[in-house]
Amino acid sequence: MSDVTGEEPTWLDHTYLTKILQKYTENQLKGIISFTKAPATKKGENYASSMHLVTVKYNTTAEPGVLKEINLIVKSRLEEELFSQIEEDLNIFLREAQVYNRIMGAAEELLRSVNDETRFGPKAIFVDERIIVQEDLKIQGFSIQNVKTGLNFESCRLIVEKLAKFHAVTMVLYQKNPDLFRYHLPSNVSEHSSPLHDVYTNTIKNSIEYCQSNPQLVQYVPKLREFGEKIIPKVINVFSRSQMDRYHVLNHGDVWVNNMMFRKDVSGKVIEVLFVDYQEGFYGSPGIDWNFFIFSSWQMEVFQNHFEDLLTKYHSVLSELLYKLNYDQRIPTVDDVRKEIINKGFHGLITATCLLPILINEHADLADPLNFILKTDEANANRQKIFSNPKYGERLEIFLEYFVRNEIL
Repeated sequence: MSDVTGEEPTWLDHTYLTKILQKYTENQLKGIISFTKAPATKKGENYASSMHLVTVKYNTTAEPGVLKEINLIVKSRLEEELFSQIEEDLNIFLREAQVYNRIMGAAEELLRSVNDETRFGPKAIFVDERIIVQEDLKIQGFSIQNVKTGLNFESCRLIVEKLAKFHAVTMVLYQKNPDLFRYHLPSNVSEHSSPLHDVYTNTIKNSIEYCQSNPQLVQYVPKLREFGEKIIPKVINVFSRSQMDRYHVLNHGDVWVNNMMFRKDVSGKVIEVLFVDYQEGFYGSPGIDWNFFIFSSWQMEVFQNHFEDLLTKYHSVLSELLYKLNYDQRIPTVDDVRKEIINKGFHGLITATCLLPILINEHADLADPLNFILKTDEANANRQKIFSNPKYGERLEIFLEYFVRNEIL
């Protein structure tokens, strides 16, 4: 069941786990001794799937007397009606399954051909039409950083380096085999009425209300109202491809703090980052990943002082890898990257105004996704509490000036 309901997935039983472990052990499973299930995320940390941590004790035919144990992260389709509608409209599950089934392996194989040992995410142990089972990265020393404080420069640098490699290798793979990305070509936002439309139209109103009450932000209200009247066409346009785009990549689609796992050395320095949750991948402008990452996850000091540093680092890694992989199309310039960020700036504006308060929400008890979809008085009151976060206002003061200066707002 969905994390929204908090119910245990009763279908994830001994029989289902046996099938998973048979695949994992290459048909050497002797038997499952015991297993436990627990939610893998807290309320409000994941809205697009149900995630559970399953610990299984088992033995194998090769070593029948040895008790083995494995931790599994099990992601399944949502079963709550509103959220299953979003999943079906956007093929969220199929997009992620395709990444783990085919794209990830092809990407890492291509990297190995040029002696690059980069990995992009956790290993998928089992995938079928209902679930994706992954290794538990926490066992390998990975953890999530604090979403409310944002990421510092060193963490952002590691991420843009890995994002550049992910973008570069998918450019080459698309050239070789476009069919790999067949689930990633449709838009992430449907033109048909959807609960996602309600999220955007509801939250932009709350953002405007908040700005009206803030003396530092009230000046932006007229422009935000104008933006709010066109928000659905604007967000649909973000997920489009045109000849005006400088280049196209497979966007991760949801690059923010909670979808990244970090590993630190003994001194506490971050030395590796992996991406998780590939559900919102889209083949299009890299400006999509850039805008969501910037306005969901960067510390203000990074945004104000290191924008160009990170842009240059991304381009350096991207272009170098494309050369190594013998990419025979035009290699993007650093100005191309910069222009794609501006051209998809509406995605950043939507992230900063509508989504940021949800991501840095201080009211865990209000994290129910229905609070952002429903138009009831209670849901609106809950949104107002979430949007009254002073940290949101502090970031908006800097972000909105940027959007106006770049003629995005």
